[in-house]
Amino acid sequence: MHRTPFPKILALFLICSFSLCSSLLGQKKAAVEVDVTKCWSYPLGDTASERIASDGSSVFLAMGGAKVEALSVDGKKIWSSEFGGAISSNILVADSGLFLVTSTISSDAVKTGGSILRSISKETGITTWTLKLPDAERHFLDSFNGAVIVVSKNGAIVSIDAKNGNVKWKREITEGFVAKPAFTGASVIVATTGKQIFGVSLATGEVDSMRKVPYVVTALNAAANGETIEGDERGNVSALNGTDKPIWKFKTGGEISSIFAVGDHLLVTSHDNFVYFLVGRNGGRVWKKRLAGRVAQIANVMDRYALISSFEEHGAVLTFLSNGRVAGQIKLGEDETFTSPPIVSNGLIFALSNKTANAYSLNGCPVKK
Repeated sequence: MHRTPFPKILALFLICSFSLCSSLLGQKKAAVEVDVTKCWSYPLGDTASERIASDGSSVFLAMGGAKVEALSVDGKKIWSSEFGGAISSNILVADSGLFLVTSTISSDAVKTGGSILRSISKETGITTWTLKLPDAERHFLDSFNGAVIVVSKNGAIVSIDAKNGNVKWKREITEGFVAKPAFTGASVIVATTGKQIFGVSLATGEVDSMRKVPYVVTALNAAANGETIEGDERGNVSALNGTDKPIWKFKTGGEISSIFAVGDHLLVTSHDNFVYFLVGRNGGRVWKKRLAGRVAQIANVMDRYALISSFEEHGAVLTFLSNGRVAGQIKLGEDETFTSPPIVSNGLIFALSNKTANAYSLNGCPVKK
């Protein structure tokens, strides 16, 4: 009896097809997925940490009760100092020391009873000098040519010698600032409660630009070409220079919460639960990505990825900046959320949750000596 060879041929075809597809899928997975490795985790106990900074050799945690802890890059405690009150600024790491502002909380727990800029030794945590600042709800610190620049939400900007705490210059512009200031090389861009944007020289304190805007500013930054990028309460992202009208404008569906310059592009978050990646020169959209809830924390990782978390998620998503696709994930426990923007230092990603400080790597953890 003659048998047709078709079933055997079909079987061979299916086997080959399956092998080919498996190979292609395996190659695709390897090409797009990144292995995010947790290198260490440091428990915070009952005192949650609020901010994190690093100089490449140490990691610094700002905690409740104005407590500061220093860790080695492999997660071991070096020192701990308590200053009382609350930390009301970011942690600034400079060559001459560690800088932060502490505020004494008044009895009604709303108004501050005094703000003090502190210079702290990075090696020991001991205070080297202090300077009393005008009371403000929040202060923003940066450095410029050996000076600490303090922008306070009460409308004052102060330049202070980082070595001895002497005031170099002080500028009072308005009754109050809104949004986080943008430090751009030799100047700082600030937005006022009166819907104005000022550029202030970090060398002299002189105002070198001023512009009125129609809506309350909620986010600021600068594009690679020097143009000021502002986001507002109406969901607009606009590029500004000396002209009367914006160079370009991009509209989102909610208040703009942050703007990051990434090369010649802009990474923008909005209260519409989307993250946008825009072309800096014209505001064109490269991609947008929707999250499960409002964006809580976001960071630029090596100008290649965005690390994004939302208030609805227990973890973060690593996204390719080139196309917005998922590159990897960081998972936390069901009762954990990220509490401050992650930072990247010496190839490691340092991130705070409500329970732990963590170090992650995309290229394998450093070998412990």
